[in-house]
Amino acid sequence: MKIENNENNKKYKEVLFYFLRLGSLGFGGPLAVVGTIQKDLIENRKWMKEEDFNATFSLIKAMPGPVAFQTAVFMGRVRAGFIGGALAAFGLVTPAFFLMILFSLFFKSMSELSFTHSILLGMQVAALGVILGSLKGLVKNNMKDFFFWVLVIISGAINFYHPSIEPIIIIGFGLMIVVFKQWQRNPKSHLTLLNIVAPVAFFSGTIRDLALVCFKAGALVFGTGLAIVPMLQHDVVTKYKWLSQSEFLDALAFGQMTPGPVVITATYIGHKLAGMPGAIIATVAIFAAAFFHMSTWFPLVVDRLRGKKWINDFVFGAVAAVVGPIIVTVLKMGSVVPFTFFLMIMAVVVFVLTLLNKVPLWLLIPMGGILNLIVLKIF
Repeated sequence: MKIENNENNKKYKEVLFYFLRLGSLGFGGPLAVVGTIQKDLIENRKWMKEEDFNATFSLIKAMPGPVAFQTAVFMGRVRAGFIGGALAAFGLVTPAFFLMILFSLFFKSMSELSFTHSILLGMQVAALGVILGSLKGLVKNNMKDFFFWVLVIISGAINFYHPSIEPIIIIGFGLMIVVFKQWQRNPKSHLTLLNIVAPVAFFSGTIRDLALVCFKAGALVFGTGLAIVPMLQHDVVTKYKWLSQSEFLDALAFGQMTPGPVVITATYIGHKLAGMPGAIIATVAIFAAAFFHMSTWFPLVVDRLRGKKWINDFVFGAVAAVVGPIIVTVLKMGSVVPFTFFLMIMAVVVFVLTLLNKVPLWLLIPMGGILNLIVLKIF
């Protein structure tokens, strides 16, 4: 028993320290983080067979939730059970969590200085360019699919007039494509859809609302962490008015500057709203659904889910329903930014650089802030 406990403790430490390091250095977006996990844990440490990991990762991409976070939790669970999954989640998120707190405190203390506004404005514009450019990774597999773009346009139009129903649109489009493709393959078939409802109870008042908003956003992140943008923007800025449009853009900019998942943006929002308790609750809530999936039922059924065509069909519809609202939300946020000629040029340049993937995304945003400050000082 003692030997077994020592072995478990060794695995727990291995998982925790690995993901703390990855959470501190994992810049470059979710695919870069997953690529590092694959190289370190699959190729070098042999935690899983490579073919099993590739098949599992295809399923993880189809799951709602931040891809890099879910992959980390799954690998932690593979290595050291449920506790291993929890340690992986803690390790990956903690460095970015504290960075977001520092960003919030630093810029709050500097908010009265004139140059702070110039830096933040440049970072906001750069963040908009990065978000639009990052959509390339989301749509590249369907670039030539006319039907996909029809769904993108429809979802964008619906979001423009009724942003509050985006969760319904994402799930609805996904299920619609599942049913349509199933019927297309076999017109005589019928499909039974099971709905799983996870009741969530959280405190009261603003803290409760914050938790529910973040939980909803985290539970419906399909394809990219940026899928949270339309839902959070509607709830945080339009519905509850917790942050201004400018403050929300700051949160997005900081979220893309930190290592680890971009949905850590929620930490900044929570801290602005309710200090450290708000930051903790927002962070836990936005990752809760993904952690639940990866640490409980998903590892038990992953072998049976591999190769199921209806999963890819659902993702096709859900991703289309995500892309349209992201574009609409970026345009809405951009409409309140006081663009100068330089800022317009910079937004285009950042967009192109993001498409070309030549400059690290975390570097583009602070560069935008510094360049805007320099230009304003010179001219």
